[in-house]
Amino acid sequence: MRWIVLIALLCVQFASRAQERSLEISTDRESMLIGEQMTMTVVMKGAASDTMILPLIEDTLITQIEVLERSIIDTSFEGTQLEQRILKQSFTITSFDSGYFPISPRIGIINGDTIASNPFLIAVQTIDIDTAKGIIDIMEIEEVPFSLKEWLQENWTWIAIAIALIALITFVVFKLSQKKPKPEKEIVVPTKPAFETALERLDKLHEEKLWQAGKIKAYYSKLSYILREYIEFHFFIPALEQTTDEIIRSLRHNPEISVEQIGKVKQLLFLSDLVKFAKESPVGSENELNFSIVKRFVEVTSSQQNQTTENHHG
Repeated sequence: MRWIVLIALLCVQFASRAQERSLEISTDRESMLIGEQMTMTVVMKGAASDTMILPLIEDTLITQIEVLERSIIDTSFEGTQLEQRILKQSFTITSFDSGYFPISPRIGIINGDTIASNPFLIAVQTIDIDTAKGIIDIMEIEEVPFSLKEWLQENWTWIAIAIALIALITFVVFKLSQKKPKPEKEIVVPTKPAFETALERLDKLHEEKLWQAGKIKAYYSKLSYILREYIEFHFFIPALEQTTDEIIRSLRHNPEISVEQIGKVKQLLFLSDLVKFAKESPVGSENELNFSIVKRFVEVTSSQQNQTTENHHG
């Protein structure tokens, strides 16, 4: 009887480990020299049926750490029944500043819930100078007689390019000086509430079934446009003309929007930019999840504003 209970406990423990949900970030070594490159790997584990989205890592981790390259997302399965799915993506990073740089946890999503990675430290070192060797005198400069003819022969192409550039810059400055500055565009708020328009367009997009027909780029183009238009007319932010980073900076000034909501908006807009340039191709479950993120953002923020308005009137 004891052996049966022990085997059952081991099976339960094995099954729980096989379906663990985690997000880990590691580097191929502890430190690097200034200008060298290091490989950083992001690994997310979950159940085979889970909807998993890796953290979106942009061109910089922090100000001092740059991202040079990123691999495609690799998917694999583990377990006797292939019950665990593993997503892995590698990044090539570098730095031109020396020091010890802590990297805060990155945020991923599993089944709509956020999951944080481990924090870690990147050490960037300078090149050691061997002080045991004596100081060596600098060699004297050897003077060569100047020849204008030879100088012109060697540099005539650069002289011609400089003259052409000066002429072009003069022409452009002259043309720009004749143009009148354009008046700043005003945001014209429609009479219909922004959240009603957004929800209607989301329902229409859902009926079109674009991603099911393989039209991923068109699907994310319309989904991101609906989100941008709602932000513009609901929060009075010119989101249709701003970049993703500018939109996120503007939203952070609104105290009614939570950090989690801003994070999901940033993730959706950044993913749409990647799909636009054919760098990403989300799978079916991820497309449905991103649709739900936009719809949930519209419903929550519109209800928050209505509640705030009622409190002011009360």
